[in-house]
Amino acid sequence: MLCGTARGVLSWLSWSESGVVAVGAITLRVITREAVTAEGLKSVFKDFNYSGDGLVKQLQTFREYGVHVLGSFIFGLPTDKPDTFAATAALAKKAGVTFAQFVMMTPFPGTVDFIRWEKAQEADPEMVAGVPLTRYWLIPASDRPKMFTPHPLMSADEIRERTQGVWDRFYTLGAIWERSACTPTLRARIAFIFLSKLYRQMYAGTGISTDSARRKKSKKWARWTARQCRKLFQARPMPELLYPHWEPAFAAAPLRRRA
Repeated sequence: MLCGTARGVLSWLSWSESGVVAVGAITLRVITREAVTAEGLKSVFKDFNYSGDGLVKQLQTFREYGVHVLGSFIFGLPTDKPDTFAATAALAKKAGVTFAQFVMMTPFPGTVDFIRWEKAQEADPEMVAGVPLTRYWLIPASDRPKMFTPHPLMSADEIRERTQGVWDRFYTLGAIWERSACTPTLRARIAFIFLSKLYRQMYAGTGISTDSARRKKSKKWARWTARQCRKLFQARPMPELLYPHWEPAFAAAPLRRRA
């Protein structure tokens, strides 16, 4: 996952098993939320988690202790409704998460959802490019659907469009500028803005879109944004910097020609 801070604010993130990331002077906690409503959590057997205002309070507590949250929100649960998307965007903003990603539900092997889906497909499996949909990782990326399991209320295109809308709403320039206040300098705030836009472009622009022309344009903008980010990360050259000189542990024996 690409995000981070410069000079104590933005850096490439290194992951730990606990989901805690060291980001220079900022600690970023990665939190995945399958749903923000009690009904949604119950549908994935996680009704012991917080939802609604309780979730907001818990996320705000992280911020009070100097821990910045990257929230990962999943759309496409059976209990999701059209108004779930706006409610999730509002909750992410109210909770004050520093970064957020909004993804469409993907049933992973070994999970309850995957086992249930695979069993339902046994009799008459849906095929895509000659591959069962339940083995979606074998389907070429160009042919792979964005949604795999049918939803009782919304089509796959509607879920995709509404998910895209939440990305656009969370990563408006004004909203990013407001969140960039967590950084200590103007240069860091600018870096924060570029990285936020790059993060949105890489996930929402190239990952969600089904239109090949739009994906191509998104990739072009992502490359341009990445180049600008690199300039902000570059430090002045340090030719005087010393580095250790390593001697080989043993010398290679010279080759001998046969007589």
